[in-house]
Amino acid sequence: MNKLFSTRRQRHFMMLLKYWRLVFNDHFVIALFFLFGALAYGYSQWLPSLGPGLWWSRWLLVLWFVFVAQVGRLATLLKRPDPVFLLPQVDAMENYLKQAYRYSLLLAEIITVAGAFVALPFALTTEKLSTAEIVAVFLMAMVTKDDWLFTARKSISMRWAKQTRRTRLEYWVNPLLAALATWLVNPFVGLAVAVILDIAMRLVYRGLMVDWTAAVKMEDDRMYSVYRFFNLFTDVPSVQGNVKRRRWASGLIKYLSNGTRPWAYLYARGFIRNTDVSGIVIRLTLVGMVLALLVPVQWLNTVLVLLFIYLIATQLMPLYDQYDGNVFTHLYPVDHEERVHDFQRLLTRVTLVEALLIVIASLGLDADWHRLLINFIVAAVEVAFLTRFYFKVRMKKLSEEY
Repeated sequence: MNKLFSTRRQRHFMMLLKYWRLVFNDHFVIALFFLFGALAYGYSQWLPSLGPGLWWSRWLLVLWFVFVAQVGRLATLLKRPDPVFLLPQVDAMENYLKQAYRYSLLLAEIITVAGAFVALPFALTTEKLSTAEIVAVFLMAMVTKDDWLFTARKSISMRWAKQTRRTRLEYWVNPLLAALATWLVNPFVGLAVAVILDIAMRLVYRGLMVDWTAAVKMEDDRMYSVYRFFNLFTDVPSVQGNVKRRRWASGLIKYLSNGTRPWAYLYARGFIRNTDVSGIVIRLTLVGMVLALLVPVQWLNTVLVLLFIYLIATQLMPLYDQYDGNVFTHLYPVDHEERVHDFQRLLTRVTLVEALLIVIASLGLDADWHRLLINFIVAAVEVAFLTRFYFKVRMKKLSEEY
């Protein structure tokens, strides 16, 4: 069983690595770099405005540590055929699940420590904490996560698999009790509560023989959530979409297309239905709006606006040759210049809408209308440059390659 888990863990890592390479492409890495940089800068600028004694600071810390405890699930790496092929090894499954528990605990504790580090500057600003109390806070968070994972392990046992309501309650109540004791009483009391709850869970729930149905379902649900995240960036065979008409998209297609022109309609419909292109355009727009909203520095805010407009336009341009592999599209009695013009129209309209949303968000929390005006002017110039000049250069280069 040790060798079985090690083999599955290696295969799991290889699968994740394959998708991570697709997720963390150049544009997404740049977007994440600016996103976390802007959030860290905004966080550092927000802390000096705070002070000790705020009535809501402790409650915010309680909510944060309860939320951090929910991140990181039990990864058993079980598969659907296991109840058949591993049933004779049911007694040895305890050793297998112990390895799965240690593997999940290691990753979950790294996330927990990172979450505690994020909250530490806020806690030191609003609360007076000694070094020993800081250590107690970190230990409380780690013990609470161990308790959470043991609850998950208990939920796939024969006796407790059917009591889903009780398990869901324990997922939230145990971290809440430890966090309340930590921030409303004392970090040492919170650590003691977390340790007592962890020990009590292990004493009460013993003899956890695996329930195959519950264990396989929990792992399937966990992997499905992972695949859904990957599916935001690339097609994942394990995630099957449902065909459903979106009536609101009909009006959007009419706005993006141009009457009865075939290529204009085809590009507009392709943009809406192609989740790879439209999805990343929407995500880049949302990230750009968040950054433009949070970054107060004028020049940095303008650079971010220009950067995200450029990223959106460049992500949209590959849609132009999406239908080149379909031989029937070449039978259209439409000139090449008309096809280029139709796509240029789509590019202009989509980029204008996305640029307008990002520029409006750049007004910021401080309602800086001067920054909004500057960003509006430079964004209009960049959109005109990208759709009138840069796009033609790209098309000319593409035609030369063919």
